[in-house]
Amino acid sequence: MFVRKRAWKVAAVLAIVIAAGAIAVVGVNIGRYYYYGKNDDGAHIFISEDRESVVTLSDDEVTDVEQTRRDLEEIESLRQQDKRELLKVEEMMTDGTLEMKVYVYKYELSDGRIIDMREGGTEGEYALAGTTKLQEWRQLRKAGPGEDLGTYEEVVRNRVFSFKRERYYLSDGTEVLWSVGLPK
Repeated sequence: MFVRKRAWKVAAVLAIVIAAGAIAVVGVNIGRYYYYGKNDDGAHIFISEDRESVVTLSDDEVTDVEQTRRDLEEIESLRQQDKRELLKVEEMMTDGTLEMKVYVYKYELSDGRIIDMREGGTEGEYALAGTTKLQEWRQLRKAGPGEDLGTYEEVVRNRVFSFKRERYYLSDGTEVLWSVGLPK
């Protein structure tokens, strides 16, 4: 009887050690997201538990708030494991200062759905954010391409991307450079 108790204790200790090792190997912290509501523009806002991530999605991107919340949590887990594919890089510079750099990643969810997510954002104070300058730049871009400044190549996340750069001038003389990079 004493041998059985000892064997059981050894087995229990081994199971705990193996389980702890498996958790350490995976090392994924599942980030919880909460639905915050809608902003003034009607977009849905989701905020991570640690308040480090804010995801804003338009009405047509959210059909079921709870499903979207679960999707964001799965995407966070995939992001932490780097199980994603970089599809595109967008950069904006104003008067020679990097304003924003956005990465567009493709995620494949466990149910087979593919979701593209824009990640990143501002590098500095983002001088155009929330200003009429930003609206003016968006209108110029919507009206057509800016001055073609050609293409250049850059290595991003160990892949070569080809960037197409355009220049826009706002009414106050602000120079805006817009670059979009696609994998070669």
